[in-house]
This record gives sequence, C-alpha cells and structure tokens, in this order.
Amino acid sequence: MSKRRLVSPPSDFHDPSTYSNPNIYFTRHLSLELDINPFQKVIKGIATIEVEILQVEQDPYLVLDIRGLEIAQVQDPKTGKGYSYQIEHGLLGSALKVSLRGFSFPDQTVRVRISYKTQGEGGGHPVGGACGWLSPEQTAGGKLPYLFTQSQTIHARSIFPCQDTPSAKTPFTATISVPVEFRAVMSGILIEERRKQMRNDGSTYNLFIFEQKIPVASYLISIAVGELESQELSERCRVWTEPAMVEAACFEFGQTEQFVKAVESVCGAYAWSRYDILCLPPSFPFGQKLTVRRAMENPCLTFVTPTLLAGDRSLVSVIVHEIVHCWSGNLVTCCNWQDFWLNEGISLFLARKITSKIRHKDSRLNGTLESFFGLETYLGRVSLKQALESLGKEHAYTRLVPDLSDGVDPDDAFGPSPYEKGFNLLLKLERLVGEDKFLRFLRSFFERFQFQSVSTTNFIAYFSEYFAANISKPEFDSFGRLVFKGFDWDKWLYSTGDPPEYPEVDLSLVHAAQALAKRCIETEAKALTAYDVEGWDSSQVSTAFASFEFRINNFILQMIVFLDSLLSQGNCSLDLVKRLDMQLRLNHGPKGKNAEIRLLWLKLSLRAHYEPAVENAIEFVTTQGRMKYLRPIYKELHSEFPKGSLAVNTFTKNRKKYHNIASKLLAKDFGLE
Repeated sequence: MSKRRLVSPPSDFHDPSTYSNPNIYFTRHLSLELDINPFQKVIKGIATIEVEILQVEQDPYLVLDIRGLEIAQVQDPKTGKGYSYQIEHGLLGSALKVSLRGFSFPDQTVRVRISYKTQGEGGGHPVGGACGWLSPEQTAGGKLPYLFTQSQTIHARSIFPCQDTPSAKTPFTATISVPVEFRAVMSGILIEERRKQMRNDGSTYNLFIFEQKIPVASYLISIAVGELESQELSERCRVWTEPAMVEAACFEFGQTEQFVKAVESVCGAYAWSRYDILCLPPSFPFGQKLTVRRAMENPCLTFVTPTLLAGDRSLVSVIVHEIVHCWSGNLVTCCNWQDFWLNEGISLFLARKITSKIRHKDSRLNGTLESFFGLETYLGRVSLKQALESLGKEHAYTRLVPDLSDGVDPDDAFGPSPYEKGFNLLLKLERLVGEDKFLRFLRSFFERFQFQSVSTTNFIAYFSEYFAANISKPEFDSFGRLVFKGFDWDKWLYSTGDPPEYPEVDLSLVHAAQALAKRCIETEAKALTAYDVEGWDSSQVSTAFASFEFRINNFILQMIVFLDSLLSQGNCSLDLVKRLDMQLRLNHGPKGKNAEIRLLWLKLSLRAHYEPAVENAIEFVTTQGRMKYLRPIYKELHSEFPKGSLAVNTFTKNRKKYHNIASKLLAKDFGLE
C-alpha cells in the first residue's frame, strides 16, 4: 500500500492552532536525526520533510510550525542547495516559511532538510515546550538526568519543524543519538541499535533507529531518554521504566496483553505491532483530573504516570482507556483540536464499556453489569460538574466543540468536557439506536476512517448514513443529519454548561456506598466493620472474560464514592476518622497505597487532625510529583498543621525533587514567589 493511498490530505482544512498549510503541501514522510544530550538539556536535530504538492501557488511557501527552535539551515537534501526562508512569530509559536519558488509542480513531491537546535525548555515562550528535562534528583535512580516529551496538543513544534496539526498524519523514521550512559525509546518500532559508537572528538554515544510505518499526527511523536530497562509481558507487550521501578511496573501492568485482546474484541484487529508502556519517573507532574492525562497514548509506547503503581492493580483500568486510543485518536484522529472530543469521548465511552464488563465478571458483589457501568459513569459526571462549577457554566470552553480561533492555546481550553460531554453524547446516541448496533457502528467507523483525520461533521455524516439504512423513513435536517425526536444536535455540540441530558444509568452501587457513608456520619462509625466493604475488593478473584483470565481490583470505585460522600458532609470528627482507620486500614494498610483513595483519605483525616495521617501525607508528597496530589495535600498540611511551618519546610527540603512546573506552582501556593 503506497503512502498516498494510506492517508488522504484534508479536503476542507481548518485548524486555528497551526500556522502550517497541509492543504497546499501535505507531509508524506518525516525523517528525524536527533542528537539528545540530557546533561545539557538540548536537542540538535535535522528534520527532512517530504511534502506532496496539492496546489500550485504564484508565490509558493511551505509553512511549518516551530517554537523555541534555532534554525541553522534549510536546504535541498539531494543537491545541498539552500532554500530561502523567513520566520514570522505569533501567539502559538512561529511560522517557518520556506520559499519553494521554482520547485512547485502539482502532484510532485519536494524534500526539505532543516538543521536546528532546541532552546532549553521551549525558549521561554508562554505556551511552553514539549521537553520535560528532569534532574537526577527528580528520577527514581537519582544518578542521571532524564528526558520525556509531551507533544499534545501543539508542542511537537518545539521538538522539530512540522505541520503541527492532527490533520497532517505521516509515517516517520528517527535516528537518535544519546550519551553512552542512556537509552532512548520512542513512539515507533526499534529497528536497530548501536552501542558505544565513537565520534571524531573521542566521545562515545549510543544510537537508536526507529520507524513508524503507520501515519501519525505530530503530537503522537514522543521520545524518552534516561536510565531505562524493560521486561517483556507478552510477545507484543513490554514495560519500560527505571531499574528501581521495573518489578513494581511489571506486576501492575502484567495483564496488558489481556487488555489489548479485550479491546480488540470490540474495536477490531490491533494495527500497531507492539503495545509497550513507559512508566515515568516519580516527579512526573501531569494529571490534574481523574480522567485527564494520567497517561499519553503515544503509538507503540504509552507514557504513564508512576502514581498508577498502587501495588494491587486497582488503577490499571487507565491502560484500557489508552489501548482504546490505538483506534480512537491514533488510527482515526480528530482533524483539529476543536474536535478533540472524537479522540477522548469515544475512547472513554468504549473503555467504560469494556472495564465495566471486566469489573462485573471479576466481582464478588451482586451488582449488575449496568451498575458497574453506572459507577464509572457517576464518577465521571462528578468530575464534569466540578469542572463546570469551577470554570462557570456559561464559559465558552465548556462547549463540546469549542471555538479555538484568535490564538487560543488548546491546552487552556481543555478539561473534562471533551471526555465527559463526549461520553454522554455517545451514550445518548447508543440509547437511540441500541447498544449492539452502536458498538458495531463504532467498529465500522474505525474501519472506514482508519489512517485518516476526521471532523465532527464527518462523524455525524457517517452515523446518519449508517443508521438511515436501518430506518424505513429516515428524516434529515438541513445539514443532512439524521433526526431523532427530542434530540438536538446543535445543543449537544455547541451549548455551554451541562450536556442537554445525562442519560439514566444504574446507580445502585453508588447509592450503596453513599448509604454507608451516611450511616457512618450518623453513628460516628461505631457500627462500621470491614465486612461492610467486603466485596468491594476483588484482589483474590480471577475470572474469565472473552476466553482469557484477568481482573481489575474494584475496591477503588466504591471507596472513592464513600470517602467523597464523607468529605461532602463537612469535617468528620476525630473519633469517626479513628474508627475508619481501625476497620479499613486506610492510613498505612495496602488499600491506602492507591493514590486516588490516599488523596481523599488524607483530606478527611488531616481535617480531623488525625496525627498518624501527618506522616502518611509527608511520605505521599515527597515520593511522587503529580500536581493533582501535591497541591491539595500540601494545602491541607499548611492549613491544618501550621505549627512549625510543616508544609513549607517539607516543600523547601524536597523542592529539587519536583518538576519545575510543580515546583513553581507550589511556591506560588505558599507565597514564596
């Protein structure tokens, strides 16, 4: 299959988050040569971009996105002749405009070779850079620095010149050289490595060559460099992490192959050859919300937060969500960031369908399959409602399809809306047409648009075409969208605040956890015993789903509802908190190692001035760097235990362990900067 047949250029291109012009020159192949030095925090690179000429212009310019890059040379890689170019700065980086006068012929290809180097962490641009440079203190090993890149949404332009838009998908090759102490991994397939190569100056380096044959958007091209080891989980699955974390990561993600098979049973054959996981260092700062950025679905190598290492696999359902992205987002990609919900809403919908089936099969509870789906749905709706209240229900960013024109940074516009409002739209559509039919439709959608970038309009058009064939007298609106009684496409897509409807789900497991919390409040937990939550924990159960064995620990979901319900009642008494800990062992017991539970428990216990929780809290904030946990726990320590400035002293002592983003935010919280 040729590259030209593999992916289609955008027919109606519109992306306000890029300066590039893939509707005129479309990237057909990208080749990267990167010399990465984590000691110096710099990347020296050569990007060779092959573009197909779609239109002939009188004054032809290939426009590429860059940010924080020092351009040294732009030339024809075959002749070495230089191209003239200019750089125009904007709100979202800069436009590198390469003159192709005399080289522009329709249906032909042109290759441009660009030599450059990065400027630290994004050149100080307020949008930031893709490179997360970690000092040795911020790693588990504590000996060597580390690099990870996070290119979503528009940060790939700070690693290499590119058409930084989801509408431009291309295969790539990458040759990465690193100091001899390091290993490089990437969102592609490793095809060759050469150890201890010698430069002319006598220095040694390791060389790694990667290839990604499937076209991907620029935001999915990611790299990590550090002291890395791996262990195989199956023929196509492997865990990468620092040596000190390999054993824990292998246990936590040991069921990855089974999860891939479970998703394949719903979405179709897996196209990417490998599904590997990179567990990042403890200081990895991202992941503000329960459903936002706990991991990044880079093809062939998902990057995950180390806070998933709970020791009991109670957070590994995140991996199911990331595997679904191999179809929704990676194989079929939103064409711009206004349509981001197509990536996240579909992935969340399918992941909840799959994990609720696993949880139901795996549980000792008497709950129905629908009640497990309802439990996950409820927690998502809580997250959405909290975000809407924080942002304001009339805010334009709460729309499912937001307007990102006029230089809006897409990172600023995103919270739970594309996830949860997208999920509720899909759940409503499923209720209109039937579950089995809708799941078959989504699988057909992946097959129809594989390798392509699609818009909301494309999705609705295909949905309307697919289901109109099964309706005797289908009706369509003026935009060609299938009409359902009481259903308004525009309200779902463009209204602010809550979605037009929260489709009804079974909340019996939610109500059971809330009822237990209410009884604890009313009785000071005097009657509470461990038997009250028996069945929430499936850690000893192994059951079959889709003809293979695996499980997800269920304890987290109902316990989150339970603890959140206690917090919503106001501050609990010290006696109540003591009894909770005595019966459920949340402070230092194995279940308390789950980061989501630990966050809620520490809020509850610190507010009650439960002294044993102080040591737990200090250990929590000094052994991981995720901002979702750091900021609220430090806030509780600072407000509830001010004697001796415990929180400030702890932060000051451990500040070098935190990523610079987390460090700056915490310093601001404490009024130190």
